[in-house]
Amino acid sequence: MGCPEPAPGLVWGLWVPASNFGPDVRVSAMPKILLVDDNPSMRTIPRLLLRKWGYEVFEASDGQEALDILAREPIGMVISDWMMPNLSGIELCRKIRERQTDRYTYLILCTSKGEKADLIEGMEAGADDFLVKPLSTEDLRVRVRAGQRILELERGLADRNEDLRGTNLKLQTAYERIEGDLKAAAWMQLELLPAPSPRMLGIESEWLFQPSLYVAGDTFNIFPVDDRQIGFYLLDVSGHGVPAAMLSITLSMILTPEPVHGTLLKRPNPLSGRDEAVEPPDVVRELNQRFQSKDDSYFTMIYGLLDSQSGAFTLTQAGHPSPIVLHPRHDPELLGDGGAPVGMWPDMEYEAIRGQLQSGDRLVLYSDGVIECAKPDGEQFGEQRLMGHLKTANGATLRRMLDDLASAMRAWRGSSEFDDDVSLLAIEFRPAQQEQI
Repeated sequence: MGCPEPAPGLVWGLWVPASNFGPDVRVSAMPKILLVDDNPSMRTIPRLLLRKWGYEVFEASDGQEALDILAREPIGMVISDWMMPNLSGIELCRKIRERQTDRYTYLILCTSKGEKADLIEGMEAGADDFLVKPLSTEDLRVRVRAGQRILELERGLADRNEDLRGTNLKLQTAYERIEGDLKAAAWMQLELLPAPSPRMLGIESEWLFQPSLYVAGDTFNIFPVDDRQIGFYLLDVSGHGVPAAMLSITLSMILTPEPVHGTLLKRPNPLSGRDEAVEPPDVVRELNQRFQSKDDSYFTMIYGLLDSQSGAFTLTQAGHPSPIVLHPRHDPELLGDGGAPVGMWPDMEYEAIRGQLQSGDRLVLYSDGVIECAKPDGEQFGEQRLMGHLKTANGATLRRMLDDLASAMRAWRGSSEFDDDVSLLAIEFRPAQQEQI
């Protein structure tokens, strides 16, 4: 440093053992240190020692000069005398603690005071540690090394927090991208559902649809198969979220009467030369053959045909909750007793359930998310409660009947959110109101 090595003993108020002037003491991330004392001679030995130990040292003659240096330099540690003109060490501590910075400054006050009340005053002003004059080399080194460890811990914590902020930002960006994709998928899924209040060949229908997540494993539709028959289905893919929704969308594209999609719902009649509707058991049987899964996924469904002139219908139940027929002046009627889900076992045979709707009768299809809707205590809405609500509201319009049911389910659940997808399709037969598409 160009300065003679000080001899052991009490020099300028600092006790310097000869043993402390051995090899340099060097550690990682050495903080810059600011010495503050109005007496230049009192800064000399601390400055020499700190530089010997590898620290970069700045000096100030009072608190105000110290603040000016702190505004320019990234100082990690301040060692300040207590009593100084202009701005004392206590006032300097307060000023430093009032600053808004992203780095912590470790403060050591040097004082000849040793009273407990004085130490408390210094701590309340923001001091982290104290050196009592006359200073010894060992005390200085111990206090500085302790402060350095604190600063390293603080810097490490700040770095980890910064890494966490960066990770959180990436996660937030990824989440927003995924959320956008899910919203787009949800929009696509809604587009595949029937138009609101569809009316075709004199048949009216309404529906409820509320996914438990953005997208659902449930889907349904109602459509004309020919100039007389209406096709309808409601299906529920096992599981939740994107995998279930992808399969439900695929099934929506397959279960369409449009020949361009290679439909399962029609086949050519060689005698008439026209396409004719495929019977529901045959449709479900073909789906079961196509969707034999290796990952244990499956789906339940109802598929049926309704003659818009006579009210005769044929449907097939594949592991799905039993449809309900609502009569204006009679109790609701459950159809079917289950059947096997689609995709679980090959070579399954499916039965046709046949019935007859009279004018004003309603046919209701629904997913298990309706009857398994649970109260906070776990009690489920259930089949009988569903039929009771439908019977009570049967005199109202289809839309009002379903809105009342949705309100009853939310009240039962105690929430507007459900654990499972909720879907319901209601069809009303009124042949006197028939009209061409």
